[in-house]
Amino acid sequence: MNVTIEYGIVGIPEHHIKITHQLPAQYAAYRCDFADGVLVTSPAVDIIYHTTSANGCSLSNNIFIVKEPVQLLPKVRDGLSFVCCMITGSISLSYLDMTTVPLLQGQYNCFHLTGPQQPTLFSPGIYEIQYYGFSREMLAEYTSHSKLAKKWLHKIDVGSPVLLTPTPGIIWEGLHHLNHELKFSIVNTGLRRTWLLGKLQELLILILEQQDTHTVSSSHDVTFNTIRAFIRNNLDKELTISQLASTYFVSASKLRQSFIKYCGMSFSEYQLKMRMERARTLSIANEVSIAHIAYIVGYKNPSALTKVYKNFYGETPGETRKNEGV
Repeated sequence: MNVTIEYGIVGIPEHHIKITHQLPAQYAAYRCDFADGVLVTSPAVDIIYHTTSANGCSLSNNIFIVKEPVQLLPKVRDGLSFVCCMITGSISLSYLDMTTVPLLQGQYNCFHLTGPQQPTLFSPGIYEIQYYGFSREMLAEYTSHSKLAKKWLHKIDVGSPVLLTPTPGIIWEGLHHLNHELKFSIVNTGLRRTWLLGKLQELLILILEQQDTHTVSSSHDVTFNTIRAFIRNNLDKELTISQLASTYFVSASKLRQSFIKYCGMSFSEYQLKMRMERARTLSIANEVSIAHIAYIVGYKNPSALTKVYKNFYGETPGETRKNEGV
């Protein structure tokens, strides 16, 4: 049974494509803990696959290091039902009817794929996609409780390829942490595969709950809310307005205006506010060191955090911990 997606590289002769089962040193940062990596190299793109399965369900992390514009052709041998989380980069998925569906960084969609697919154009850059494949049996458990699960199962049974979430979901904090936990968990024994199956079930339930209660918003609302969620989920990263604008296919000036209009502050002010609020929450919780809090919210050392934090709140993180800690 095929439980994941592989990609053909359009226009690249087979003799220029090499497959190895050991990642070189320059790709060490892309290693996942749940499975051994497979590297596919070519002049246009290098693809790193990590895939594991449990009882017909699967976890797969795919990294695309794109060196020049290239079309990648998704390949599935059997019908595959999955949630696709776009961790890094943004793409537009192509369908046989020539329509395209944007999948933006920080969003997820639910799919059932079967048969031939259309190639998708990747521009130069780095992309990371994490897939979760679900068996018919697991989805069937929830059809009496979830409208999406019922629709999903019907599409599986009629063998119809479909995008099940016309409006993409936004990767919220809980899903972000699940993505990270699964990526860096070791799955090398029968017991760990049972653990993985439980985690996949948990993830599916959370997706079904969110989608069943989801209200459709305008595409602009979804895009801007995705950007805000991505910032909150990645406070440790040095993000810039130009990077975000490029990734989300909007102009930098329009994005600046959106922060003023919808948040009442600039992008840098919003990022600072999110960092300080997270630092304050973690300081009060008193579960990790101030040094680790600095790392979590994107500061190189505790003193750098303390200086900004005191300017923001009028006290240090240590004083917050002492005064309000539990």
